[in-house]
Amino acid sequence: MCVYILTSHVVKKYQNISNSNMVQLGFLLILVLPFFIIFFMKKRQQNLLLPPGPPKLPLIGNMHHLLNSTPHRALNDLAAKYGPIMHLKLGFISTIVISSAEAARQIMKTHDSIFPNRPKLVAPKILGYNYSDIAFAPYGSYWRQVKKICLIELSTAKSMNSTRFIREEEVKLFVESISKSLEHVDLVERLFALNHNIIARITMGDKLDDQLRLRLAIRAGTALAAGFQIGDFFPSLGFVGKLTGMNKRLEECLGELDDILDKRIQHHLDQRKLEKPERECFIDVLLRLQEAGDLEQPLTTDNIKSVILDMFTGATENSSNTSEWAMTELLRNPDMMKKAQTEIRQVIGEKANPILEETDLPKLNYLKMVVKETLRFHAPLPLLLPRESMERCVINGYEVPSQTRVLINYWAIARDPGSWKDPNVFNPERFQDETRDYRGHDFDYVPFGAGRRVCPGISLGMVNTQLALASLLYHFDWQLADGVKPQDLDMNETFGLTCYKTCSLRAVAKLRFPIST
Repeated sequence: MCVYILTSHVVKKYQNISNSNMVQLGFLLILVLPFFIIFFMKKRQQNLLLPPGPPKLPLIGNMHHLLNSTPHRALNDLAAKYGPIMHLKLGFISTIVISSAEAARQIMKTHDSIFPNRPKLVAPKILGYNYSDIAFAPYGSYWRQVKKICLIELSTAKSMNSTRFIREEEVKLFVESISKSLEHVDLVERLFALNHNIIARITMGDKLDDQLRLRLAIRAGTALAAGFQIGDFFPSLGFVGKLTGMNKRLEECLGELDDILDKRIQHHLDQRKLEKPERECFIDVLLRLQEAGDLEQPLTTDNIKSVILDMFTGATENSSNTSEWAMTELLRNPDMMKKAQTEIRQVIGEKANPILEETDLPKLNYLKMVVKETLRFHAPLPLLLPRESMERCVINGYEVPSQTRVLINYWAIARDPGSWKDPNVFNPERFQDETRDYRGHDFDYVPFGAGRRVCPGISLGMVNTQLALASLLYHFDWQLADGVKPQDLDMNETFGLTCYKTCSLRAVAKLRFPIST
């Protein structure tokens, strides 16, 4: 309103000047107007009781605090000084950082109806077919619909049982591939391939002829999505991404993925015209629902592709990295390794047919503790996925304006000495009599998030991780390559789409129990 009054006053004062001067005046007003807007917005923010935070620099705000490979650690250090609810300005974006279980409860439970949305980021818009994937779809009827479909078709006991044979067959192939090259096994690459193959068969019915091409395109996409996008922090400068070629690289990656997925979907459409599939894969389910036309929100082909890609990126990266971190910790702690192997081999040895099967997993209590501790100690998504407030609210006396971005620092919460004894020590046995669960009910342990936006693929991801880890520990004895001592293992981490080991784990495997026929 003040800007309008000022503009009107100036226009009236100069209404008799020449046209050329009027044009110059117009340009002047256009240049000055943003400064007035920034001034009044800043004035308005000063009147709000925002959470405390570090001093902000002109233009970039607090972005300089995050210029390192582990921003979750940097944010944890800042929270130690400014508190568990902290305000940052990342470029032009007002951001609240949550670093305690109680504050996380406020966001993901008490005020969950205010924070179910995702910010509109550059990479998810391009690679997610305009935010039609599950992870970054705007909160609303479409998101509820696709999440429900995924839960029913992928995470129920019935659906998990129907795809059990796929996981067991792929794990056998995984073990056989390691058996052929026992020295210097690059575990993360093999784990990534295993999880990728499992998801390919669940979603597409079988592995693609151009499986390697799809795998490389997905890895390229996740690497690009983890990169810095200026439009995420300076929305008005989003055009810079086009000028620098970053958007073009994202679009080229999407074009590669698009070509692969279009061919696969067309293959399933052609097959469905000939005969009803004997066993529906996930693409068949989505095509059937699309053809029926009775969904509240009709599914487009782009919607189907975005959901499929979401499954690949979520299930492959997280499960692979968690398994690699678990093996790294077990190699650093030989007593833990021995305990895990003894348990697995005893359970399998008691069977008439000594084959590792998915139904054995519930009996492997120590293995489950190792995985749970890995999810605490090496958070797969240290900052979870960002949220955005849909309206103004008050948290612990602090005001959070509408459309404020929220980061939940799960890494800090999982290392909080107020919630965990000896939090900086890897100790699976802390879960011996621990009732805390990873499904989002305990806010000091939320590796998959909580509330409305909790990950819908928890069951599938956990089974993939446990089965892969159990197969490595049952079939092989392990030692570090090249005489590396356990205490000398590189434990550095790099923050990307997920938090992964900077130096991938290489180890030597000695076959103990071959695949039984």
